[in-house]
Amino acid sequence: MVWNRYDFSTENKLTGTIYTDKALSSAKNLTGYTLTIRLSHPNSSGDVFNKTGSIVTASSGTWSYTVASGEMPANGIYVLKVDLNKSGVVESTLNRVEFHVRNTP
Repeated sequence: MVWNRYDFSTENKLTGTIYTDKALSSAKNLTGYTLTIRLSHPNSSGDVFNKTGSIVTASSGTWSYTVASGEMPANGIYVLKVDLNKSGVVESTLNRVEFHVRNTP
């Protein structure tokens, strides 16, 4: 996944789908969940980006986040991870992907 650091728009959102299997064939039903989108450096536990995302279609496992001006970290390679939260339950997903931020205007 690639994002241009200076891209921000209410129409060009950061989006994704949460799956329940490694084959990425079965979407997780996100009904009742909130989600946190996190970026960190590989081999690091600290976040450089930690935002609450919106669920687009709960039954399809899709989410989005509207990136604002100046929110993306410096150019580099990061790990994008989504944490799911539901009353009484906190889940860390296996949906971790390599995320490239490019320093283009």
